[in-house]
Amino acid sequence: MSLRPALPRPVRLSVPELAREVALPYTPRLLRVQTRVFLTTLGAFLLLALPLALLASLVLRGGLYQTFADRALRESQLMATLPPVVSALSGDKVARTQLNALVNRYRVVLRADYIVITDQSAIRLTHPNPDQIGQRMVGGDFKAFLRGQSMTETVAGTLGPSVRAKVPVLAGDGRVLGLASVGFLLPRVEDVFWNVVRAALPWYLAALGLALLLANLLARRVRATLLDLEPEQVAGGLLHFRTVLNTLQDGVLVVRAGQIYVMNPQARAMLGASHRLPVPLRDLLPDLPAQEDRSPHTLDVRGQPVLVDVHTAEDGAQVITLRDLARVQALADELTQSRRYAELLRAQTHEFTNRLHTLAGLLHLGETQEALQLIHAQAARHTAHADAVRQLGHVRLAALLLGKFDRAAELGVTLTIDPLSKLPETLAPGVLDALELAAGNLIENACEAASGLPDARVQVLIAADPEGLILEVRDTGNGVPPALLTSLTHRGVSSKGSGRGVGLALVQERVAALGGTLTHDRLPDPTGRLWTRFTLDLPAGDTP
Repeated sequence: MSLRPALPRPVRLSVPELAREVALPYTPRLLRVQTRVFLTTLGAFLLLALPLALLASLVLRGGLYQTFADRALRESQLMATLPPVVSALSGDKVARTQLNALVNRYRVVLRADYIVITDQSAIRLTHPNPDQIGQRMVGGDFKAFLRGQSMTETVAGTLGPSVRAKVPVLAGDGRVLGLASVGFLLPRVEDVFWNVVRAALPWYLAALGLALLLANLLARRVRATLLDLEPEQVAGGLLHFRTVLNTLQDGVLVVRAGQIYVMNPQARAMLGASHRLPVPLRDLLPDLPAQEDRSPHTLDVRGQPVLVDVHTAEDGAQVITLRDLARVQALADELTQSRRYAELLRAQTHEFTNRLHTLAGLLHLGETQEALQLIHAQAARHTAHADAVRQLGHVRLAALLLGKFDRAAELGVTLTIDPLSKLPETLAPGVLDALELAAGNLIENACEAASGLPDARVQVLIAADPEGLILEVRDTGNGVPPALLTSLTHRGVSSKGSGRGVGLALVQERVAALGGTLTHDRLPDPTGRLWTRFTLDLPAGDTP
């Protein structure tokens, strides 16, 4: 027998594809929402309807008692005024002998259970049971009728519990001769009550069935609205998405009909918003372009540049992402630097491999002197390159330019650094990073533009003057295509095909942030050869 615990069987939830995008919580011990709504409605109906039915029954029962009491009083008053009854109680022996038979005929006609006539001493003169004639009437008050008062009461008589009335029988001069009492046994009243209840029961059950049917339809509608999910699953999924939104570094807004309905904490921090949702979109982003323009935009939000991107969801809602442009640029710079260093390393590796292959061949051929000359020439070239960049005084920029020598050699381009290139020992914050970014992109573009042409050359000048810093890159390429002259520094615009057009856009944004300018032109050298020149000017003062 295996001692390993049995693994639970996987549960396949009947949920649409939208809900399958996340692992929603499963609640096997809870009833489905349809069953819960059904049972809740049934319980609420029973909890409310049963007491109401009981109360209605009690009111009905009390009404029946009162109805029979009123009937007993009216019929007792009728019997008290009958001439044979008055004559029998006044001493007419013949009338008294015939009184019981007469009263019983009235009892049948009135559908009463009993009619009792007594004298002043409450001795019965009539009764449905002849054996009770001559006996004293039992139960209730026997003083009120002697005072000429009528009354109704519920008592236990010789025939059982009953509702009856007692009405005094008066002589012509107003004397009380006896009493007349008409009664209805309680079993008869209870039968009438249950007949009424049985008649109302189908309506009660019909109302219950209608309520349960509506509850079932409502539950189906609710379940369809919840994408066939249980409420706990919907709540769990909502918490998942809220966690994701709150952990994103970008700000996220969800907009419907111009109103913001979702705003994560990052968006609130960028917009400085403390509003309760929903809030009009234009109150927080008044400069957002029209809906038709779907391209990303850079907006000034609370004095900070923010990259805004708008997407439209399937249900028509707008999802707006807000990215800190400084962070985006920093990431882009890091990516650009990484790609540039990778290219430089590849170029150096390629160049070094070629030199090693050449040296190996010379040594195999026994041409040691030729191999030594190649080594000395290579060392002299690297020394000249190192001397050319060392005067800049900044290690990172010098290292970048030193790598560009190998990259230019790989592309068949002669790269030279102007001897006048030199920078101050201290630079304003951000200037060195901007120079590295600009130098890397401009020199790379210049080498690619001149590559493949006869006597391809690239010249670089990095220096300081009284007005600020200058970076000048010249190449013997064919120049900027006329169609791109006005849009060359726009993101995505490049003469090298799709997927390019990022480097110059980053350089332009960084330079503009520092208060500098980036220009390009075409000029001839003394021999008449045309060169393409990109010039970067940065102010000399501290930049924010």
